[in-house]
Amino acid sequence: MAKALKIGAMVLGGAALLATGVGAIAMGGLAGSLAIAGVSVQTLFLASAGLSIASSLLQKTDVPASQTQRLSATIDPRAFRTTVLGQTAMATDIRYEEWHGAKQDYCSWIVALASHAIHAVDEIWLNDELAWSTVRGVTSKFAGYFSVPRIVTEGWAGVGYSFASGQWNAAHRLTGCAWCHLQFKITGNSKGTDSPFSGGPPSRITIIGRGAMLYDPRRDSTVPGGSGPMRADDQSTWRYVTDDGAVIGENLPLQILRVLLGWRITNPVTGAKKLAVGMGLPIKRIGRPSFIVAANHADEQVPRVAGGGTEPRYQGAGVLSEGSSGKEMLDTLCGGCCGRIMDAGGKLDLILAHNDLAAAATDDGLMDDDVIGSFTWNPDPALDATPNVVRGRYVDATPAGLYQMMDFPEVEVPSPDGIDRPLSLDLPIVESPRQAQQIASQTLQRRQRARTFTALFDIRAWRWPVGAVVPFTFSALAFDRKLFRVTEQEYAEGGACQMTLTVEDAAIYAPIADRAAVPGGAYYGFNPALDPIAQAIAAAASSEQLNQATRTIDQQAQLIQQQQNALSQVTARVKALEDASQEP
Repeated sequence: MAKALKIGAMVLGGAALLATGVGAIAMGGLAGSLAIAGVSVQTLFLASAGLSIASSLLQKTDVPASQTQRLSATIDPRAFRTTVLGQTAMATDIRYEEWHGAKQDYCSWIVALASHAIHAVDEIWLNDELAWSTVRGVTSKFAGYFSVPRIVTEGWAGVGYSFASGQWNAAHRLTGCAWCHLQFKITGNSKGTDSPFSGGPPSRITIIGRGAMLYDPRRDSTVPGGSGPMRADDQSTWRYVTDDGAVIGENLPLQILRVLLGWRITNPVTGAKKLAVGMGLPIKRIGRPSFIVAANHADEQVPRVAGGGTEPRYQGAGVLSEGSSGKEMLDTLCGGCCGRIMDAGGKLDLILAHNDLAAAATDDGLMDDDVIGSFTWNPDPALDATPNVVRGRYVDATPAGLYQMMDFPEVEVPSPDGIDRPLSLDLPIVESPRQAQQIASQTLQRRQRARTFTALFDIRAWRWPVGAVVPFTFSALAFDRKLFRVTEQEYAEGGACQMTLTVEDAAIYAPIADRAAVPGGAYYGFNPALDPIAQAIAAAASSEQLNQATRTIDQQAQLIQQQQNALSQVTARVKALEDASQEP
């Protein structure tokens, strides 16, 4: 039997967790549990602030630390495992460092990029400059000083190798993980030249690549509505780019499915598979047909007003850490696509909030007679609790931003009293200004309509499950087929339904004319040759070279003087002999 839905958390525009207390299975990382028996209709609402029925539990989701830590290379033995989704800046966890060479003028790093197999590494930026790419190799500025001896997209027994002292060798392969070997030369290649790394390797490193392979139920012939060779229980069939050339690696619903399924690494000795990242839920607990619908919706091309052209409706890219709970990871991902996860009959379905109100036109809906108990109508929140401006940050993936979080153009509506009330909304998995503004608009419009109706309905109300849209005619409040969405249900005595409805409106989903995001300011970078220590060394070297040159010139002058003196002596001797020969 279903219990009352309780919102455990809410992300503005992005996430709320509704959990039940009985007949449940534990789900690691999720704050709460999900009923799997009976006609459970509890819902993980991970879509929009407008669906909240417990405003006291409203809280913002923090930007995952992994999204900022990935931009600086660090040695941290306690670093958590990471998942890289989409094309983005990968993790930069230094797992091994060695100084080598005759004068220890080389520094090598083994950098862990992800705790799973990845599709490819495309570019490496040092500070704000492109240093290496798969197309160009090492760029001219760093030629002779920087190299990428090895890139491994998935560690296994055949990819191990040794370098320098041999402490890193074939036995160290980071099984199942993606990693690369970076090498820096600290000293100049000749006299009078300086290494770009004379002050040491840079800490600001951006390694751009295409991350996790995803499972797509649309390409699985064992799933209703699917067709193809992919299988949820066979990771070797998962892809970033499918065999027919379609890029699915940035599809947000499929990324959510990847987190739910998890990724397993194979023990090279025993062959056993062990969950490395993600939640590892059983396939049978996931309603895969719903992910087909969601993935198709996310792939729909929508126009960009700023810059022109089109782009997929919802794409995601970023780094998730196992230091975050499963709920936090789902909050982040669902917040980027206005998604909500529903428990329908023991299976988790994903629904993307979109304008599905047209279907209600042929629905007879709820009537006065369906309400069999007292009701509560919350028409509007207090004015000071209703924001009229949404502002926040998205990830700027341009060369100017290099995956730092930047402000997207704020979205606003007029304030009734002329006082702006901003709502902060960060979208750490979103790299599109248009997408960020559309999510902000849906969040803002929903907050303008945060009206709820709660009452005891007769058994007929069970026709509309949680998440369904229902027209409601109720004379006591002058409702005439007013559109609501079911947000909470609870069984009551005699099979009655205690239900909460939230107002719906097509304006919530209206497309917006997106504006161009403010570009990141030019970064003038750091010139290691101007480092005070490097300059002092160069100055000392220059001074010594000058002194040596002066000594050489003095020695040459003395030699010339000696030769001139000897020549004068010879000349005088010759003249003396000539004079003597002329005497009588």
